[in-house]
Amino acid sequence: MSVKSFKFVSPGVFINEIDNSFVPRSSDEIGPVVVGRATRGLAMQPIKVQSYSEFVEVFGDTVPGGGGGDVSRDGNYQSPMYGTFAAKAFLASNVAPLTYIRLLGEEATDATSAGKAGWETVHDASTALNTNGGAYGLFLFTSASFSTGSGGIGTGSLAATWYVNKSASIQLSGTLAGSGSDAAAQGVGKVFEIGTDGLITAVVTSSVGSWNKKIKFGFDDSADTFVRKVFNTNPQLATGQGEFYASASYTPYWLGESYEQEVRDASLETGAKLAVILPLALSSSATTGPHSKRVARQEARAGWFISQDLDGTTSGWNPANQSKLFRLIGRGHGEWLHKNVKVSIEKIRASTTTTTDYGTFSVVLRRLNDTDNRVEILERFDNCTLDPASPNFIARLIGDQYSEWDSTQRRLKTYGDYPNQSKYVYVDLDEAVREGAMTSHLSLPFGFFGAPRYSSVAITTPAVVPTNAMVRWDDGLLSVDSAGPLTTSGSVAVSGTLVFPAARLRVSASDGGLADARNAYFGMSNTRTATSTRADLSVADMHGMLDARFLQSVDHTSSPPAGTTYAEVFTLDNVKKVGSAYSYESGSFTGGSSVTAGGTYKTLLDAGYDRFTAPFYGGFDGLDVIKPDPFYNEGISGATENGSSAYYTLKRAVDTIADPESLDMNLLVVPGLTNDALTTHMINVCEERADAMALIDLADVYNPSHEKYESSASARLGSGVDSVTQALKGR
Repeated sequence: MSVKSFKFVSPGVFINEIDNSFVPRSSDEIGPVVVGRATRGLAMQPIKVQSYSEFVEVFGDTVPGGGGGDVSRDGNYQSPMYGTFAAKAFLASNVAPLTYIRLLGEEATDATSAGKAGWETVHDASTALNTNGGAYGLFLFTSASFSTGSGGIGTGSLAATWYVNKSASIQLSGTLAGSGSDAAAQGVGKVFEIGTDGLITAVVTSSVGSWNKKIKFGFDDSADTFVRKVFNTNPQLATGQGEFYASASYTPYWLGESYEQEVRDASLETGAKLAVILPLALSSSATTGPHSKRVARQEARAGWFISQDLDGTTSGWNPANQSKLFRLIGRGHGEWLHKNVKVSIEKIRASTTTTTDYGTFSVVLRRLNDTDNRVEILERFDNCTLDPASPNFIARLIGDQYSEWDSTQRRLKTYGDYPNQSKYVYVDLDEAVREGAMTSHLSLPFGFFGAPRYSSVAITTPAVVPTNAMVRWDDGLLSVDSAGPLTTSGSVAVSGTLVFPAARLRVSASDGGLADARNAYFGMSNTRTATSTRADLSVADMHGMLDARFLQSVDHTSSPPAGTTYAEVFTLDNVKKVGSAYSYESGSFTGGSSVTAGGTYKTLLDAGYDRFTAPFYGGFDGLDVIKPDPFYNEGISGATENGSSAYYTLKRAVDTIADPESLDMNLLVVPGLTNDALTTHMINVCEERADAMALIDLADVYNPSHEKYESSASARLGSGVDSVTQALKGR
């Protein structure tokens, strides 16, 4: 018998087929860490990306500098963001992933005054209010003329804010209200009559640079005289003469926020009106106000979402007393979030089963500049519930983890129970919701707390400076004609109200001509007018961080800072029905005319009106807006951690990856950084890790324009190869 007919197997040996149809997953490739600025993305934490297309999706495209445009509103693209180019070059090779750390302004816990993050104008509280620098606001009144006998100038809305350096002033010019003739007068605090063409004349003067310019402007954004077209909107031109730009380019001010939606809603865009410019600062403290934003980066957030009324009882009802449920907080985007994103709650449903009392709803993150006629969704989370035991618990679906820097251990610490599924926000829950201890399991998000705003200011008769008002005037400053000021010593007594802007709330479900009114989102409206289908770019200006007092802890949990309040508390309980039309009217629930008053919230939901929109607000990048590159080397020369926000931020970014257990890397690079102390720190961190190399840039090779102004290209060249080489050897 042939041996081939037998199968020989050693005792205890088993033969099994090996399945090679699946290749075992290999360990991740290790790539570099790049630290630098970017136009968006999570900041001050390492984020791994696999490709350049993913990098652009997360952090934005490369920025070569010299972007120009409306820097104040659209962002700083004036200097190259070298880190984005390094990321693009490496990821194009397709050899490994890359970890990027986006820089935003931080500050040491013991920072000195000079070491604070953020910015402020050059001002001097000891000089006259109209020339001490700071913030100056233009208020427009619907009245077309003023009679010295009536004393009333009505309600004035803040239309624009300028930030002015010390020794400069911005004043209105033209016909003083009540004077009856064109006296070619000028003044801060003087009320002027504006003609039927709606155009306003301002005069900017400064003893620095011998500035004296007359500028005519209006609020029609289709005209060449539009306020954002004729005024300087680049804060960097307000730096010292010859610092970053030629001395002739020096501009002692810049236009900050402008509120076109507020102006249109008050019918002040065109036509005759009254106007006055007033200093914007706390009446009890000239150093406190929108001109002072010396604070580290702040995360934008949506105000607390609140529950519905459950029994229809109108007596003593106040939406501010409804249960706080949850809020959404940015994960590290700074001011990008409130400038680009809003949140809608939709598909609100009461429970329809006997197994749970909890209803469901959807959380939808939308582009800020979309409209209800054309919704653009960034993320959505459907069938959310407030039931902590449910797999659709809102914190579980969206995530509730956030990171904080431990200054003692020099590392990031992560808190929260559920990993983040959203790229933009995490959920902050009211403790009662988290613990399942709500008095009723029926609670659903039905409204939200509005964004912070400065309080309205009453101009009384006789006019006095109100306590804790965000405007200032004194004897001889605020007047309506040449006869005298608005104080007890003047001969003219005037009354009125100054109002600060807040985003419009949708009134009618039919606004915008939706094919189905049930697709209307009540709550915040970002359109140019109530009936428009075009977005208004000024809405983001209403939601920035007001001043340095607005830290993350200020959010409807305690009394707001002096001179501030909150915009209206919105709730669907104030939606009423007249005939077949649904509309929002503040106070309609307590008045008994809303759909849910005296009844049940389900009536409104069953009719299909189950959605609303809320803004994000309060984001801040913590960067110095008057610098083309907030992290320029010249600015951190000889700096310390507590004496320079830029120095501290860069060092902290490097320390973030110091622990080899926190992430893998083989190279560390901070493109454009030439500061010897910090590049040495990069080397030391890599040596301590013993698994990576630091690639550093050398000082005095070339001085780009964002480092300092030079009159010629040859002056930008450094000290030469030999000198740079010797300096490196010396290190």
